Amino acid sequence: MPTFYDPGADAGEASEALRGLAHASRRFEHPQEMYGVIGDLLGGVRSLRQVLDQLATAHASNRPLAFDDSGDHSAGSKDALAAADELHQAATFIDQAEERLNVAMSVAGRIAWYTEPSNNPAPVKRW
Repeated sequence: MPTFYDPGADAGEASEALRGLAHASRRFEHPQEMYGVIGDLLGGVRSLRQVLDQLATAHASNRPLAFDDSGDHSAGSKDALAAADELHQAATFIDQAEERLNVAMSVAGRIAWYTEPSNNPAPVKRW
């Protein structure tokens, strides 16, 4: 269960949950469940975007406390800004993933999954 106050514990739990999902989603016995999984992933990606922004802000705003292993504040501050920049860039990529997931969910929502396969499968030209 998420703590809603301990980022380290909640990040570990999120990692384990995604690991479990990666294992569980190797096969879907009931294809109609995929729509809900996409929706939950979409919510997770949106939260991940927020977390990345918050981590970037925390790195930038805590620069007065940043030092390198030798005690050099200038180097630590520089690295904190570099980390913040990389986190912002990662968040930008997450925006692209969110857009793609949103489209996938919209398209998946138009699928009616039957229990019996078609006798005349449609040819697939491209995914």
